Amino acid sequence: MDKIRAIIKITGTVQGVGFRPFVYRIANQFNCGGFVNNDMSGVIIDIDIENAKLKSFLNALMNKAPILAKIDDIVYQISNSLDRKEFLIKKSDVTDLPSVSISPDIAVCDKCLEEMFNPHNRRYHYFFINCTECGPRYTITKRLPYDRKNTSMDKFEMCFWCEREYYEPINRRYHAQPISCFDCSPKLFLKDAGANVLEEGVCAIEKTASLLKKGKIVALKGLGGFHLLCDATNSKAVKALRERKRRALKPFAVMFKNINWIKSITVITEKEKEFILSKEKPIVLVKKKKLHRLDKTKFKLSASVAPNIDRLGVFLPYTPIHYLLFEYIDFPIVATSANVSDEPIIKDFEDLKVKLRGVFDFVLDHERDIVNACDDSVVQEVNGEKQILRLSRGYAPLSFHLPFKVKKRFLAVGARQKNAIALAFEDKIILSPHIGDLGSVESFEYFKRTINVFKNFYNFEPQTIVCDKHPSYETSEYARNLSKSENLDLIEVQHHLSHVYAAKAEMFFKDHPLKDEKFISFSWDGTGYGDDGTIWGGEVFVGDERKYHFKYFKLLGGEKAIKEPRRVALGMLFSIFKEKVFSLEIPPVEAFSKGELKLLYDSFQKDINTPLTSSVGRLFDAVASVADLVQVSGYEGHTGLLIEKFYSSKIEERYSFEIRGKEIVLDEAFKEMLEDLKKVDRKKRISTKFINTLADIVIFLAKKENLPVILCGGVFQNKTLLNILVKKFKKENISYFFPTLIPINDGGIALGQLWKAIKG
Repeated sequence: MDKIRAIIKITGTVQGVGFRPFVYRIANQFNCGGFVNNDMSGVIIDIDIENAKLKSFLNALMNKAPILAKIDDIVYQISNSLDRKEFLIKKSDVTDLPSVSISPDIAVCDKCLEEMFNPHNRRYHYFFINCTECGPRYTITKRLPYDRKNTSMDKFEMCFWCEREYYEPINRRYHAQPISCFDCSPKLFLKDAGANVLEEGVCAIEKTASLLKKGKIVALKGLGGFHLLCDATNSKAVKALRERKRRALKPFAVMFKNINWIKSITVITEKEKEFILSKEKPIVLVKKKKLHRLDKTKFKLSASVAPNIDRLGVFLPYTPIHYLLFEYIDFPIVATSANVSDEPIIKDFEDLKVKLRGVFDFVLDHERDIVNACDDSVVQEVNGEKQILRLSRGYAPLSFHLPFKVKKRFLAVGARQKNAIALAFEDKIILSPHIGDLGSVESFEYFKRTINVFKNFYNFEPQTIVCDKHPSYETSEYARNLSKSENLDLIEVQHHLSHVYAAKAEMFFKDHPLKDEKFISFSWDGTGYGDDGTIWGGEVFVGDERKYHFKYFKLLGGEKAIKEPRRVALGMLFSIFKEKVFSLEIPPVEAFSKGELKLLYDSFQKDINTPLTSSVGRLFDAVASVADLVQVSGYEGHTGLLIEKFYSSKIEERYSFEIRGKEIVLDEAFKEMLEDLKKVDRKKRISTKFINTLADIVIFLAKKENLPVILCGGVFQNKTLLNILVKKFKKENISYFFPTLIPINDGGIALGQLWKAIKG
């Protein structure tokens, strides 16, 4: 048979995922000679192969690749065979600039779990078990390429047996960089709040379980940072955690031993089950079961876990330590990020001691350093698709391959809330894991550290920096200052247009059939700086033109109104009824004293600290206040969850709305709401009719413009609204798109900024 030489270059997430040993096995199956190695752009395969078998070999590379691999591109060149007989795995070539994608951290795999629970295996009950198909990646990496010497495992010397596995190409742990066992392991400690070591190793996990049973709060060091744990069925423990963390109402996520535990107290779809069981093991938002107090269940969660809402964030163990912990307890656990409000997750014990002193009772700590913090990802199902609410562990860093090369190196710095950053260079775009809200010095420092991490990974120095138009966003000030000091090009992109372009970027990467179409885009969220200096948030674009928006209303007290729905409602009511509001016996009026009402009306009339907004997020607040669901919000998105809770599919009516030129006007809607306050089912009726109204506004304008629809912005995290819209789109035969690979909220803003800068 005629042999040829093929030099094959593969780019994507192909390092640290067992790709070279996979190629080694495939090459031997095809009787190839040659070698495979890593370079800074991906994997190089240089083989002598029978000409007739090359196509089958390439198909095997694409279709049988390791589960963690993500192939962006395969290119090859053919020349005369060198007639090599042996196939080798060569050392990494690190002479080129790096463009290989780093893999996210992945939950411990089934093969490792089988070994961990096998009494005859040398890693029985080993708390750091991993292989090339699972375990830490991004969180332990200092620099690329992803080799042990470039990770936080570099200080732990492998024992004879681990080293043998590490260098054996057919072994599952071939070049599994965090490989270790009991003989060469980083140590695991249980400490008290004063840092005194109480137990080590597996005994530390068993002792942790006994402390949780006693109602104690334990800080546990996971993959990307510390979690605060307590017994989710113990109301006293959950309330203590809330008091100590000063988190009065915001729901806690709950970790369960297995899917059957989750099913016993929630209602989950097949898709939600799939997400829960996936290799990423995200937190999945699901519906609580309506349990009668006399219902017999294995356990009952404390009402304080997710108070007054019908949703629960659930997830399964994803590290060996979690699995071992559940060997000793028979209840689910609250597992919430260990952080100070508005600050990033804590990854070091020294920081934990200082910042959360008095919050935790004990600490389960270990010696494997977390280089890069990474929070848990959060997803939900919408119409059978995964909607990502927080892109982090398991999914990020997220890389995209471009079919062209960008002319410059771009850095997009994202928004202020739910911040993430994005890079573009050569033919690659990288979206970072969730950084968080930049409301503190510590979180802004974390933002800058993350930029440096990715600059270090990719030897990246930006030529163009892209930011939001907001005059005082921390990210925008950073971009403007960097542009001046480093003489970089600066591009500013309006916040809501960034949402639109984030969706367009995802369409491009998915090669969506609508990707080149003109759209009507509904960019609805809570806050964003508008081109006219007001606070936008209810924007409708046709192409790049802001064609419609909700009629402006005043936020009484500025930022105070964001936390007090009663102020938003009152501002809306003042604009409709003026001083007649004082005579209305309705919840937002009754939430203030007469003196407070007078002061607020004075500020309304004189425009004292009453910025204008078109925000749909604030409309949710106003409606929640009118319906008396809540007057002072406990957390971001609180009003939306409450309105969803009271939504009834049996009520089909909606409120009135008008389109006056560019304005979407809801004055009549609020008058009709006040009439509905007289009904027995007022909470259900107002909540339902409001969501139905928003859905019908979208349909009306989409039909008016006769264009396909993009939905983007944090408002469309509202699962009820989004599901209703999808049904209406299908009924009306309206084409539509909303992001599912990236967050629909501000977590996708950096990608949108980047895409607008690239596409112009």
